[in-house]
Amino acid sequence: MTDRNDRTTPAAPAHSPAGATRQTRPRTAETSVVPTERDIARAVEDLYARRMPDWEQARKRAQGVLTRVARATTAGGDASRLDVSQSRIKDRLRAADKMRRVLRDEPELAPFVRSDPERVVPDVVGLKVLCKTPRDLADVVEALREYCASADSDVDLIQVRDYVSAPKESGYRAFHLLMRVPIDGTDGPDAVSVEVQVKTRLQDAWSELTHEDMYKPGGALKPDRFHTSVARAMAGLLSEVDMLADELATELDARTEGGEERREAVVIDGEAATHRGRRTVTVRTTGARFALAVDAEGRQGLIPAPRIKELLGSDARIDVDDHLDVGDELTVDVEENSKGLYYYPVELPARD
Repeated sequence: MTDRNDRTTPAAPAHSPAGATRQTRPRTAETSVVPTERDIARAVEDLYARRMPDWEQARKRAQGVLTRVARATTAGGDASRLDVSQSRIKDRLRAADKMRRVLRDEPELAPFVRSDPERVVPDVVGLKVLCKTPRDLADVVEALREYCASADSDVDLIQVRDYVSAPKESGYRAFHLLMRVPIDGTDGPDAVSVEVQVKTRLQDAWSELTHEDMYKPGGALKPDRFHTSVARAMAGLLSEVDMLADELATELDARTEGGEERREAVVIDGEAATHRGRRTVTVRTTGARFALAVDAEGRQGLIPAPRIKELLGSDARIDVDDHLDVGDELTVDVEENSKGLYYYPVELPARD
């Protein structure tokens, strides 16, 4: 049996031509006929009329895949760290403009404007995964690779473009993954190409801050030297902030998932803690790995996941927000050291 990884093309460099994604399909004879504006407009209209239901189905299917994959990653244990809610189907005008740009770069694709226009514009369906930190981004990309390579998956990974280690000239940073998602097409079993962009929230904000949509190919404005230099500088600064966010996340992980399990020795993160007695607190926010609660004096403390596991008598990974809700009142033991204030519930709230 052929390894599913054999169906994945090597990662293309950032300057790869748009047509690189289409090398997985057999090529037909080239022709010198240049499509007219009328040809392009008609091809796009016919394509959308025929394929819109299939694209909608593929978008929903891909959304479900991303949700499962994101949740299964280490970072995805905390749903707030990953946003997989954004998707789009490119509108007709943008698809026609993309077709014109592709044909300028790859005129040999001209025959497919009539016979297979989706080959010329393979990214009509697009989804986005937004991550809090670069570590989350790397986790998601690796998880998607593994999912597509799995023998249990019928989704193929066609191409991965790494614009993080090799940013675009503009400073743009992200991973672009092109997948083939099987569907029940209008004419029987079919598949749709779906582009998934994986980027950090700051990398996504860069697009708005630099008005990238106005300046990118096909945009209304042409970037001059000033715009290009400022946009690239902003991308670099935001990349540095991303790295700092990674360091903060790593430190938070160490405090919420590590030494608290050694509570019997009254040790937190390797440092002796002072027992501050017992008090009543109210849960203020909750997530997968920890909750925050506040006492009557307004002092906010952290409730770590290991304590909830201890109360449940479980060794499996649990999500704190499955067991604590905002507004829950808890009786807690209070321990404090130089790194923080920790609330350890005496018991979990009763549920109906």
